Amino acid sequence: MEANLLAKKFLKKRVEPINVEKINSVSEMLSAFNDTSFQSRNLAKCADIYVKMLQDPDQPTIFLGLAGAMIPAGMKRVVSTLVRKRMVDVIVTTGSNPYHDIVETFGYLHYKGSPDMNDMELFRYGIDRIYDTLAEDTKYRKVDDRLAVLADEIRKREPDRITMSSREFLYVVGDLIDKEGIEKEKRNSFVWNCWKHGVPIFVPALCDSSIGLALTQHYINCISKGLKPLIIDQIKDNTEIFNIKKSSKKTGVIYIGGGVPKNYIQQTAYLEEIFGIPNRGHDYGFQITTDRPEWGGLSGCTFKEGISWGKEKHTGMYTACYCDATIAFPLIVKAVLERLGNKWTRKRKTKN
Repeated sequence: MEANLLAKKFLKKRVEPINVEKINSVSEMLSAFNDTSFQSRNLAKCADIYVKMLQDPDQPTIFLGLAGAMIPAGMKRVVSTLVRKRMVDVIVTTGSNPYHDIVETFGYLHYKGSPDMNDMELFRYGIDRIYDTLAEDTKYRKVDDRLAVLADEIRKREPDRITMSSREFLYVVGDLIDKEGIEKEKRNSFVWNCWKHGVPIFVPALCDSSIGLALTQHYINCISKGLKPLIIDQIKDNTEIFNIKKSSKKTGVIYIGGGVPKNYIQQTAYLEEIFGIPNRGHDYGFQITTDRPEWGGLSGCTFKEGISWGKEKHTGMYTACYCDATIAFPLIVKAVLERLGNKWTRKRKTKN
């Protein structure tokens, strides 16, 4: 009898079977997921936390960490919507995402393929494969050449300027897209939208991308001519993003994947601790990932683990959904947009 009474404190709310015949929107589906189990419930929690950080009267600064090749996978309009709707204030990304975004603004598109294709045949025809997505290698080279020339132009225009942060360089790239990009494509570009709406983009591992390779072309060509090349100062990036975090009363984080973008955002709170600003972990957070914590990598690291570093507050709201981001990310954004509707008072928090 005593055991039955004690058990009741755990058995309070049943798992509710989803009635798909009564669900009329993505928001309603994710709300119903709150009463299911496994990753559907975690997906629902992601949307709930996002709404809470957007509606917080203290208006937290929201950082988006974007890993992987999300742009070739068709996600750039999702990111652009977040920028235009003031749903994100800072983007930290791998170099591949802005690079593929730039590629498309010049009209060089990505195409549907298959992981079962003959890769030697693709190589013979100059076609690059990203899992089931294809692109023309010669078009990439054209973009690389244009970015290398852009670096040349910056040095000629500002001869005393030898260094830039990645944020500053991506801002100049946004201006390039505005001037030379195809009108239809640039409207969907997240790099262009960040340039237009003042949202900073940080690429902390810029060398590990085709943008970095283009800047390497510029570097080698300058050195061979006895000229000083443009250098991307990644420590300046650290200082700039640290100042954004330091000036924010609260912060929220969204991690699409993990890797360098996630750790870069996480360490802003750790930097504050180093400079004597206590208890400044992030207040909200959700992550979409397919990585697991058992392997010790940052991509699978839990928010709970981050509390031990002071990167998250023990009083904060966090969750992770273990799912392909190309599935979960658009669903979360669509559900949040449906819930908030036109009730939108959030101000833009940053200025590029």
